[in-house]
Amino acid sequence: MATAALRFPPCLSSRAAPTTTAATCTRRTASATLRVAAQPESASASAPTSTPDAPPEFSPPAGFAPPVPKRFAVKDGQLASVAGAALALPFRLGTGLFVLGYSVSLVSADKIPPDQYSLEFLGLKVKETSKIDQCRRPEKPIEIYEFEGCPFCRKVREMVSVLDLDVLFYPCPQKGPTFRPKVLEMGGKKQFPYMVDPNTGVAMYESDAIIKYLADTYGDGTVPIMLSLGLFTTITAGLAMIWRVWKGSSYTVSKLPPQPIEIWAYEGSPFCKLAREVLVELELPHLLHICARGSPKRQEIFNKHGLFQAPYIEDPNTGVKMFESAEIVEYLRATYSLYPQYQNL
Repeated sequence: MATAALRFPPCLSSRAAPTTTAATCTRRTASATLRVAAQPESASASAPTSTPDAPPEFSPPAGFAPPVPKRFAVKDGQLASVAGAALALPFRLGTGLFVLGYSVSLVSADKIPPDQYSLEFLGLKVKETSKIDQCRRPEKPIEIYEFEGCPFCRKVREMVSVLDLDVLFYPCPQKGPTFRPKVLEMGGKKQFPYMVDPNTGVAMYESDAIIKYLADTYGDGTVPIMLSLGLFTTITAGLAMIWRVWKGSSYTVSKLPPQPIEIWAYEGSPFCKLAREVLVELELPHLLHICARGSPKRQEIFNKHGLFQAPYIEDPNTGVKMFESAEIVEYLRATYSLYPQYQNL
């Protein structure tokens, strides 16, 4: 889907400073104008009669240059953050790292062409396959309202990774002025996650119900074992985030861009988690292209850049395209936060 089709209404392209009057006005404007494709026509609000302010200009920070990607490198000062984000690996047993039906084998190097993405191991190449090409693919991105620090939301994100889906995320951090109130307006409850599927017209709360719906609609009907254990699943999803418990949960005053940022990432990667935390805190809508192991989207990135690495972002609001999680975090804060000097990893 072309990014231009996901552009937001002009009156959502700016966000006021955190005064009481301005914040109230911002929330009212968002509530009145943001529309979701799957909502019935009668539920949509009429357009405002007043002329909206001109959207702010967005540009990269002064002197900005995308970093050279460095595989498996951790930037100085980032080690503790990466370690905390990596807790998901033991607690969730790698759920979200692999797409549906993932399998792997070692083959001789000449069995895989040089223009095809693959890992190398002991002079051999890793051949990866999956069942994703046998599953129905949505024509439009599924829309999910959620936030990074919620264990119920994490469960849904893991299922999204398993099914290799493209999802338009509307971040709903605590005290977020734009999308958190919208969930209450659409569904009647300020509860997360909340999913809207514009392909079928389905909208629902409840993480387990969303997981089952996604499995039946875009998978083979099966739910991974680590997502089907009830309370144990929720507890381990919470423990997976315990060292980053306050990250990705609270709103940081920011400017809302007219178009969602695109990010290639997947649940289970600590580097991807660090980037998503900031997207959520800044309440930046983002189109997530899942690229877990076995995803054909890895080849798409490889075709573009001659390598694969995640996270990778493309920002249509500034034209920036870049790898490297630490630098992505710095870029997002410098570009969209109103107070970037007070933030750190």
